[in-house]
Amino acid sequence: MKLLGRDIPARELLARIEERLRTRGLPTSESVELPEEGVEPRVDPLSFYLEALEANADATQPLPLHTHRGGAGQLVLVAKWAFRKTCQVFINETLGRQRVFNGHVRDSYAQLSAEVMRLRAEVETLRAAQATPPPPEPPSRRGSKKGG
Repeated sequence: MKLLGRDIPARELLARIEERLRTRGLPTSESVELPEEGVEPRVDPLSFYLEALEANADATQPLPLHTHRGGAGQLVLVAKWAFRKTCQVFINETLGRQRVFNGHVRDSYAQLSAEVMRLRAEVETLRAAQATPPPPEPPSRRGSKKGG
Protein backbone atom coordinates (compact mmCIF):
# COMPACT_ATOMS: atom_id res chain seq x y z
CA MET A 1 0.00 0.00 0.00
CA LYS A 2 1.27 3.48 -0.83
CA LEU A 3 0.44 6.55 1.17
CA LEU A 4 1.87 9.89 0.17
CA GLY A 5 4.36 8.15 -2.08
CA ARG A 6 5.73 5.91 0.68
CA ASP A 7 5.42 2.16 0.84
CA ILE A 8 3.58 1.02 3.94
CA PRO A 9 3.42 -2.70 4.61
CA ALA A 10 -0.26 -3.46 5.18
CA ARG A 11 0.31 -6.48 7.43
CA GLU A 12 2.67 -4.56 9.67
CA LEU A 13 0.19 -1.68 9.89
CA LEU A 14 -2.66 -4.04 10.82
CA ALA A 15 -0.47 -5.77 13.40
CA ARG A 16 0.37 -2.43 15.02
CA ILE A 17 -3.29 -1.40 15.10
CA GLU A 18 -4.35 -4.71 16.64
CA GLU A 19 -1.58 -4.41 19.25
CA ARG A 20 -2.78 -0.93 20.22
CA LEU A 21 -6.35 -2.19 20.49
CA ARG A 22 -5.25 -5.11 22.68
CA THR A 23 -3.31 -2.83 25.03
CA ARG A 24 -6.44 -0.73 25.48
CA GLY A 25 -8.55 -3.81 26.14
CA LEU A 26 -10.56 -3.49 22.95
CA PRO A 27 -11.47 -6.43 20.72
CA THR A 28 -9.34 -7.18 17.70
CA SER A 29 -9.96 -9.02 14.44
CA GLU A 30 -9.52 -12.38 16.13
CA SER A 31 -12.29 -14.88 15.48
CA VAL A 32 -15.46 -14.27 17.42
CA GLU A 33 -18.19 -16.78 18.15
CA LEU A 34 -21.55 -15.94 16.62
CA PRO A 35 -24.57 -15.98 18.90
CA GLU A 36 -26.87 -18.99 18.68
CA GLU A 37 -29.51 -16.87 16.97
CA GLY A 38 -27.06 -16.30 14.13
CA VAL A 39 -26.60 -13.14 12.14
CA GLU A 40 -29.30 -10.51 12.35
CA PRO A 41 -31.73 -10.52 9.43
CA ARG A 42 -31.20 -8.15 6.54
CA VAL A 43 -32.86 -4.79 7.02
CA ASP A 44 -35.25 -3.64 4.33
CA PRO A 45 -33.91 -0.20 3.34
CA LEU A 46 -37.33 1.16 2.36
CA SER A 47 -38.91 0.50 5.75
CA PHE A 48 -35.72 1.43 7.64
CA TYR A 49 -35.53 4.88 6.08
CA LEU A 50 -39.27 5.42 6.41
CA GLU A 51 -39.03 4.68 10.15
CA ALA A 52 -36.02 7.02 10.43
CA LEU A 53 -37.94 9.79 8.67
CA GLU A 54 -40.89 9.19 10.98
CA ALA A 55 -38.71 9.32 14.10
CA ASN A 56 -36.95 12.54 13.03
CA ALA A 57 -39.77 14.38 11.26
CA ASP A 58 -40.28 16.94 14.03
CA ALA A 59 -37.27 19.25 13.96
CA THR A 60 -38.47 21.04 17.10
CA GLN A 61 -37.96 17.95 19.28
CA PRO A 62 -34.58 18.38 20.99
CA LEU A 63 -31.90 15.75 21.06
CA PRO A 64 -30.75 14.58 24.49
CA LEU A 65 -28.33 16.94 26.20
CA HIS A 66 -24.78 15.64 26.35
CA THR A 67 -21.22 16.85 26.19
CA HIS A 68 -17.86 15.27 25.52
CA ARG A 69 -16.11 17.66 27.89
CA GLY A 70 -14.97 16.61 31.31
CA GLY A 71 -14.89 18.80 34.41
CA ALA A 72 -16.45 22.02 33.14
CA GLY A 73 -18.76 19.96 30.92
CA GLN A 74 -21.52 20.23 33.50
CA LEU A 75 -21.52 23.99 33.03
CA VAL A 76 -21.94 23.47 29.29
CA LEU A 77 -24.91 21.18 29.92
CA VAL A 78 -26.50 23.75 32.23
CA ALA A 79 -25.98 26.47 29.60
CA LYS A 80 -27.56 24.28 26.90
CA TRP A 81 -30.50 23.48 29.18
CA ALA A 82 -31.04 27.15 30.01
CA PHE A 83 -30.86 28.13 26.34
CA ARG A 84 -33.47 25.53 25.43
CA LYS A 85 -35.81 26.57 28.23
CA THR A 86 -35.65 30.26 27.40
CA CYS A 87 -35.59 30.01 23.61
CA GLN A 88 -37.82 27.00 22.85
CA VAL A 89 -40.65 29.26 21.64
CA PHE A 90 -38.33 30.86 19.08
CA ILE A 91 -36.88 27.48 18.11
CA ASN A 92 -40.40 26.13 17.48
CA GLU A 93 -41.31 29.20 15.43
CA THR A 94 -38.12 29.00 13.39
CA LEU A 95 -38.41 25.27 12.69
CA GLY A 96 -42.17 25.16 12.13
CA ARG A 97 -41.93 25.17 8.36
CA GLN A 98 -39.13 22.58 8.51
CA ARG A 99 -41.45 20.29 10.49
CA VAL A 100 -44.16 20.65 7.81
CA PHE A 101 -41.63 20.05 5.03
CA ASN A 102 -40.28 16.95 6.82
CA GLY A 103 -43.83 15.62 7.05
CA HIS A 104 -44.28 16.06 3.30
CA VAL A 105 -40.96 14.33 2.64
CA ARG A 106 -41.96 11.44 4.90
CA ASP A 107 -45.33 11.05 3.18
CA SER A 108 -43.76 11.25 -0.29
CA TYR A 109 -41.17 8.67 0.67
CA ALA A 110 -43.91 6.37 1.95
CA GLN A 111 -45.80 6.68 -1.35
CA LEU A 112 -42.66 6.08 -3.38
CA SER A 113 -41.77 3.07 -1.24
CA ALA A 114 -45.22 1.59 -1.75
CA GLU A 115 -44.87 2.13 -5.50
CA VAL A 116 -41.43 0.49 -5.54
CA MET A 117 -42.80 -2.53 -3.66
CA ARG A 118 -45.73 -2.77 -6.09
CA LEU A 119 -43.38 -2.58 -9.08
CA ARG A 120 -41.08 -5.22 -7.59
CA ALA A 121 -44.02 -7.58 -7.19
CA GLU A 122 -45.08 -6.88 -10.77
CA VAL A 123 -41.56 -7.56 -12.06
CA GLU A 124 -41.43 -10.83 -10.12
CA THR A 125 -44.78 -11.85 -11.62
CA LEU A 126 -43.57 -11.01 -15.14
CA ARG A 127 -40.30 -12.89 -14.61
CA ALA A 128 -42.18 -15.93 -13.33
CA ALA A 129 -44.48 -15.79 -16.35
CA GLN A 130 -41.50 -15.43 -18.67
CA ALA A 131 -39.72 -18.39 -17.06
CA THR A 132 -42.57 -20.79 -17.78
CA PRO A 133 -42.70 -21.59 -21.51
CA PRO A 134 -46.01 -20.89 -23.27
CA PRO A 135 -48.02 -23.93 -24.39
CA PRO A 136 -47.30 -24.96 -27.98
CA GLU A 137 -49.78 -23.63 -30.54
CA PRO A 138 -51.44 -26.07 -32.92
CA PRO A 139 -50.25 -25.75 -36.50
CA SER A 140 -52.30 -23.31 -38.55
CA ARG A 141 -54.18 -24.63 -41.58
CA ARG A 142 -54.26 -21.30 -43.39
CA GLY A 143 -50.54 -21.19 -44.08
CA SER A 144 -50.42 -24.71 -45.52
CA LYS A 145 -53.00 -24.33 -48.33
CA LYS A 146 -51.75 -23.54 -51.81
CA GLY A 147 -53.59 -21.67 -54.41
CA GLY A 148 -56.78 -19.88 -53.86
